[in-house]
Amino acid sequence: MSQALDDIRILDLTSGIAGPLGVLMLAEHGADVIKVEPPGGHRGRSQPGSVVHDRSRRSVTLDLRTPEGVGLFEELCTTADVVVEAFAPGTMTGFGLGHEELLQRHPHLVYCSIPAWPEGSRFARDVGYEALVLARSGQNWEQTSFRNGPVFLHSPAASHGAMLLVPVAIMAAITARRRTGKGQHVEVSLLQGVMSLTTQVWNWTDQGSFLMERTHPPGVHQGSIFECANGEWVHASTMSGVTQTKTEGEVLGFEHRDQRTWLEMSPDDWEAWNEQRKAAYLRWDRDELIEAFHAAGLGSEAIVAPHERFEHPQLIETGGVAEVVDPDLGPTTQFGVPLFLEATPGRIKGPRPRAGADTADVLGELGHDADEIAELRQMGAI
Repeated sequence: MSQALDDIRILDLTSGIAGPLGVLMLAEHGADVIKVEPPGGHRGRSQPGSVVHDRSRRSVTLDLRTPEGVGLFEELCTTADVVVEAFAPGTMTGFGLGHEELLQRHPHLVYCSIPAWPEGSRFARDVGYEALVLARSGQNWEQTSFRNGPVFLHSPAASHGAMLLVPVAIMAAITARRRTGKGQHVEVSLLQGVMSLTTQVWNWTDQGSFLMERTHPPGVHQGSIFECANGEWVHASTMSGVTQTKTEGEVLGFEHRDQRTWLEMSPDDWEAWNEQRKAAYLRWDRDELIEAFHAAGLGSEAIVAPHERFEHPQLIETGGVAEVVDPDLGPTTQFGVPLFLEATPGRIKGPRPRAGADTADVLGELGHDADEIAELRQMGAI
């Protein structure tokens, strides 16, 4: 079955999260993705996430520090539509493969860079990676903790935000090329990623800040997590968007207080009332509670351990969970293709390949015979 991006070839030089995952969205909708790695594999292969992030593509190992390796990469560029890199600023230029140089020689290319900081200011060459971007963009104040003050965020919000922008940026440039005949340089920085992801959920104005996490009483969502019987937990976000036939208190058997009245209560009164709520939840079996809430038009959902998410019936039914047989690890449970196209559906094209597993095949497609490939291997260029 044909796929949406069957006619697109991408050279993927990235490691980390944003680049590999952003390119994965395109690979599993048909793009022929060739992972270009240094001999021995890229540095991110040691991270467990690489098993998923780097699937559905072929792997070629080239030493871009050698003239021969650069020459082979230039040959690949003649066959490719997109180059994606996430090196520190100046690295690709040091190879002679910066976007200005490469686009002069291959004007059809879409050249996507994923730096920590955007180009165009004196800060662009500062050292930058996920944790520093989170610090500089105010994210460390966003999470409640066991103490006052900023805390480190374990969730890589900057990389995940950038990951969502990478395929959008690439496809926008490809669409423009179909009109103009020319490629271009596109950039998705981690800073751009985290700002696009988080500025939609908080703001700071002359009327005050609107950060639900650091208020008393706690914001709606922090105050909606309760322990039930048997040590199980539930998120009782009682807003559901449908007509409610009972209140939370009527279902659970305690005095109901509307969320709009919480801020009118003193801290002591709120704590005393909330202890009643906690005790009421502890008396309920979680599954029975969720059923009763749903019957009353109240929203709630079980809080499960991370490994339990793969048992969600909707994920299983829609292919959101898949078994992928990794060449080194054997059978693994991974997330499936997250974008659903009805006429040209996506698919997982294979596990993460071993580093360089496809070098001979890809170079053979460029016209290099077995003797040339053996000589290049002996030289260390591949």
